[in-house]
Amino acid sequence: MKTGLFVRHVEEVDLQKLRENGCVFLGDEGCVYKLPHEAEIIQLKNNLEHAEIHIITPLVSQKNLQYAKDTLDELISTRLIHSLTFNDYGLLYYAVNKHPNSHVKFYLGRLLTKSFSDCPWSDHLNRDEDDSIKTYMNGFVLNDPRKINLFKNMGIVGAHLNVSKKNIEGLNEITETGLEVIVHLNTIIGAASRICSQAQYSATLFPDCKEECEQPSVLKLSKLWSIKARGYVDPSKEVQQIVPDYYVSGNITYYRNPDHLFLLNRSSLFAYGIVDCHVERLCTNG
Repeated sequence: MKTGLFVRHVEEVDLQKLRENGCVFLGDEGCVYKLPHEAEIIQLKNNLEHAEIHIITPLVSQKNLQYAKDTLDELISTRLIHSLTFNDYGLLYYAVNKHPNSHVKFYLGRLLTKSFSDCPWSDHLNRDEDDSIKTYMNGFVLNDPRKINLFKNMGIVGAHLNVSKKNIEGLNEITETGLEVIVHLNTIIGAASRICSQAQYSATLFPDCKEECEQPSVLKLSKLWSIKARGYVDPSKEVQQIVPDYYVSGNITYYRNPDHLFLLNRSSLFAYGIVDCHVERLCTNG
């Protein structure tokens, strides 16, 4: 397993860490304005010639679809990027038809490979089900041979996954198909929106909203609404243990993967292990 650093902007790349790890994942799973451009990729390659540069493309609204297509064409034309990850079916369909013989590897992103187990309290939602049903529910939407064959025929070579102890059986099924798996070691996606939560909260628009995204916002559980009490009450210790802190970065809400070490001990299953530098920096400083 190679370790890759996930950063949103080229200027955030730590060249020393990149020399140690060898690969970087640039872009964002939710914001089209964080896609890098040709000049930035060339500059990064000039600074570190042997670095693997991977691009993560976001969920895209109809308004920004043409911008995303143009940027994608520009990035592929550089012949300097190693892979493209897609979190939007429209952009994926465009890429596989426009660039069928590209030198760039195509991967499915986490927004297209979700799992019921991504919910932190999924064990409580399916606790009364048989073990076989729990296994099925905790799998990924990619756990379907017909889907996998469809994506392989489109040129997809692998997928980004939110992997935890709860969905390890679904992971094993996917690795057996020959698809490469890219695991996110320190984060799981809890929610995604077409509307940017941080921009909406601060009442800003692009490009002014960029400053709001430099530091993810933290959401912590403080109170619960109680029908019985007809008001807010303090959460119990059990609830506090189940509900994690959330980190809002743009229009994607993450939480820390509690099974980080579990994944490291199974590194042979993964092509890449990604560390989200935004969340890691926030947790270190906080």
